[in-house]
Amino acid sequence: MSGIFGIFVRDGAPGRLAALRGAGRLPQGRAPVFSDATAMLSQERPVEGIRDGDAAVATAGRIHNRLEIARALSLDAAMVSDHRLFTLAYARWGQGCFSRIHGDWSCACWHPAEQRLVLARDHHGNTGLYYHDAPGIFAFATARRDLLALGLAPVEMDELYLAQMLVSWRAYQGDRTIHGPIRRVPPAHALIITPDRIEVQRYWRLEDTPELRVRRDEYVEGLREIFDRAVRERLPDRGGVAATLSGGLDSGSVAVTAAQMLAGSGRRLAAYTSVPLADPSAYAVGGLGDEYALARDTARAAGTIDLHRIDAASVSPIQAIRDMLDIVLEPQHAAGNFFWLLDLYRTAARAGHGVVLTGQLGNGGISWSGGIGALPWRRQISTLGMAGWARRRVRGMLPVRIEQGWRGWRNSGDFGGSAIVPDFAGRLRLSERRAADAEEAPYVSPRLERLRMLLPGRSQVGALHAEMGRAAGLSVGDPTGDARVLAFCLSVPDSVFVDPATGQSRWLIREAMKGRLPETVRLNRRMGIQAADLVPRLRACPAEVGDAIDSIAHGPAAGYVDTTRLEAAWRLLRSEDTPQAYSLAVSVLTRGIMAGLFVNGFGRSW
Repeated sequence: MSGIFGIFVRDGAPGRLAALRGAGRLPQGRAPVFSDATAMLSQERPVEGIRDGDAAVATAGRIHNRLEIARALSLDAAMVSDHRLFTLAYARWGQGCFSRIHGDWSCACWHPAEQRLVLARDHHGNTGLYYHDAPGIFAFATARRDLLALGLAPVEMDELYLAQMLVSWRAYQGDRTIHGPIRRVPPAHALIITPDRIEVQRYWRLEDTPELRVRRDEYVEGLREIFDRAVRERLPDRGGVAATLSGGLDSGSVAVTAAQMLAGSGRRLAAYTSVPLADPSAYAVGGLGDEYALARDTARAAGTIDLHRIDAASVSPIQAIRDMLDIVLEPQHAAGNFFWLLDLYRTAARAGHGVVLTGQLGNGGISWSGGIGALPWRRQISTLGMAGWARRRVRGMLPVRIEQGWRGWRNSGDFGGSAIVPDFAGRLRLSERRAADAEEAPYVSPRLERLRMLLPGRSQVGALHAEMGRAAGLSVGDPTGDARVLAFCLSVPDSVFVDPATGQSRWLIREAMKGRLPETVRLNRRMGIQAADLVPRLRACPAEVGDAIDSIAHGPAAGYVDTTRLEAAWRLLRSEDTPQAYSLAVSVLTRGIMAGLFVNGFGRSW
């Protein structure tokens, strides 16, 4: 719950920084860290006023392994703040401290004698840090709105970013934002800025994790140890702690582990579970549309979890989309989920909780299912069917160029499963460009599939949840996204994630949670479906849906978002209770509306 901001006049033009300050364009209410004629740094937290070494350091966020860092610096962790600890670590190790410090953090380090600025952010945590390299001047901020307010240069919309988001092509993940010249500092990256160059460095690569070969029981013990540490480090010494809790393994593992640790000091964990307002069974065929019963089992098994329902009755999906645009300033892929996420964070904050724990990144880490190739071939066939199994085998043996050509032919249509205007997609040559993207190739190795899910060094998920939490007035922590947890899980051979006796997936976390999670949850095979009652919720706010579609049709968004498809999806949603209706609500209607409302407000509201 903190932020940083700064400016570096790279061309040394006199008076430029003073002019911005005089025009009232700099954010107010910040503690100054450094200021002269060519550079200034500020942060929201008070600064101790002590500089160690030759750098002024501004920090935001939280250090998780503070005991380890303090010990290495011969300090008493109880006597130093996170900001002070980071400053001393940078004075000792320089940029080498970035790989050592685990947490949800971002920093700016200014070396006045060298006219050198260093920006960095955490390995894979919940943090956002943005920058604008304008002619002669460089600015950075944890809040993108602070950069837009500077008006340093015209900001154009990145049309390719918008198109990729609309069609679920993950290539927009990384350093880009939809505000063309404004970039992100991606996870595990540092930037070095001087008057004549900008250098981007990546200081941690999950992809380079070597495989670990030990006994099966040692993998279980290793996961418990490293996961417990990640949870423990995210628990504050005082104040309320909350967690999201579904009926699944990821959030359940986080919640029961945190509750067990809090109970040692007589504290309880508040858990919040999203529940439907209407029966979701028609839309969640084969999955779980209401996970409350399993979440209740988890809470009862822990014994010290206070479980709360989040029905989000007071916020419609469309209003939540509008609220999210004000928070994150760009359209999002999972637009249909924001009604319950926003209500959950707001409810937790109103209850006085300063920290909410999640299990957002478990699918590619602690609860990785094990690739289909890890199963015996008979079970592969029973899972995929003979035709699907054969197709997978053949496609996996195709040369790269033939595979790319096949994908180009397959994707040469008009992206009918999205709300993109076909002419817009054609103008960008979206099909051809996507077919040429090697990361879009199917049937990759299980290891690459996991890396695709996690997107190390590129993921925007942490920034999204950090900004949502910040808007609600709390911090969001995810032990499943801890870099050490992810590295351990990636080191585990794929076959270990599958039970050799039964073929059951997610064996490692199921085994590690024996005695913690109830058997109804630990052994459950049905997947939860988020926002499963999205269709009836949209039906309950027809005027809002209609107004949104109408505004898109009569605004600049009409050149990007196909209102004919929005209207067709809306007609089907009002008449059918089917999985297809739910799918269209997610992939076409809510995603398309969020994109369209953004375009209409671009340059004015965001």
